[in-house]
Amino acid sequence: MPLYYEPRKPELQIAADQLKDELDELLDEAALDEEQEKKVQQKYGKQYQLITNPRRLDEIAIDLVRHFSARGYLGKAMFVAIDKATAVQMYDKVQKAWKSELSSREAQFANAPEEARPALTERLEWMRSVDMAVVVSQSQNEIDDLKKLGLDILPHRQRMQTEDLETKFKNSDDPLRLVFVCAMWITGFDVPTCSTVYLDKPMKNHTLMQTIARANRRAPGKNAGVIVDYVGVFQNLQKALAIYAAKGNANTPSRTRTNW
Repeated sequence: MPLYYEPRKPELQIAADQLKDELDELLDEAALDEEQEKKVQQKYGKQYQLITNPRRLDEIAIDLVRHFSARGYLGKAMFVAIDKATAVQMYDKVQKAWKSELSSREAQFANAPEEARPALTERLEWMRSVDMAVVVSQSQNEIDDLKKLGLDILPHRQRMQTEDLETKFKNSDDPLRLVFVCAMWITGFDVPTCSTVYLDKPMKNHTLMQTIARANRRAPGKNAGVIVDYVGVFQNLQKALAIYAAKGNANTPSRTRTNW
């Protein structure tokens, strides 16, 4: 199944020369523990601040909502954040942007001609039904650590512990359609109806290849997967594709198109 690559507008992407190779190397380890996450923040402070800049994340949230709600095939989607705190933060920002977009579409519906209303009604009903969740690994001091950043992970952790989010996300009929992750579910986790991966975490080689493959599984009505790149991994993506093609990997995407 083909994968379509969509680089986003320049102000949302991080220039490749602003990110150090060492940061790529560290983040390529899919599951960073608590100490490693702190190491990223301390040692690569400038690069980390570029990626987690609140204004940038606000713009990404607005862009993601518009993209996610305007797709043709309304499959599941994953937002891949640089770390746990940013995954929680993006959930909050996307929720805010989602409500704003829904209000805008409701206003559009009120002024729409009669012939356009059935399609608008269908999309509005879908938007009202969409469920989102944060899916991240648990660490010892996460509640206090995130509280210091003005973030509340407790309701997310309670949901992860009391609900079978994995089964819900795999169920094409379940309204859980968008998840925010940083390490969990980006490798070895197959959801055929997952059609879109929003990438905002520097990565390369095996982890990058495994992550984009989340959108590469076949499902009825699904013609392609889409990788929306907010962090500028295209150069690493080309290298990863070349490595996997050379190995004759069966899960290598058959085709990659770039829309500039």
